Amino acid sequence: MLTSPLFAALARLLATQPALRDRLLGHAGKHVRIRLPLVTTAFRITEDGTLATADPALPIATEITLPPDVLLALLAGQDNALSKARIEGDDRLAADLLATLAEFDWALALRPAVGDMAAARAAQVIEGYGHWRGQAHEAIGRACAEYATFETGLLADPHAVRQFIAAVDELRADAARLEARLARLEQTRT
Repeated sequence: MLTSPLFAALARLLATQPALRDRLLGHAGKHVRIRLPLVTTAFRITEDGTLATADPALPIATEITLPPDVLLALLAGQDNALSKARIEGDDRLAADLLATLAEFDWALALRPAVGDMAAARAAQVIEGYGHWRGQAHEAIGRACAEYATFETGLLADPHAVRQFIAAVDELRADAARLEARLARLEQTRT
């Protein structure tokens, strides 16, 4: 079970979010396991809302599994992707943890590493990407609707296509019969 990279990343990111850590205070001492397709990590929530390594002797309070389709939805920026995660155990803990991850403040997390201005710019870029993605989805939807509205007259009617195919098949059969007749006539002529 690979625990250190995912656990370290979660712990480091959550350490920069005091408001989000407050949400986890009520779950102090509980153990969580997060399963991704190739990585699984387990941790416990401490008394100050941060994450610490799990005690293998204690039971897991909740397990959150993120299958590949949920991960792809997250990468695509779908806002409700985390709601499709499989949860076993303490639903309230899972809901609070998933809400904490969903409300993550990137500017706050990046400040210690890159400074205030760069962190603010990076957060704007991340937010701008989300906004751009939403606009792109809306534009694609409008284009498809416009195409469906104005270009449907240029599309072939399914009934007419079936009739055309039947007529081509009939013509092919007629041509084969004609070819057979011509072959018989040539044989009788020679």
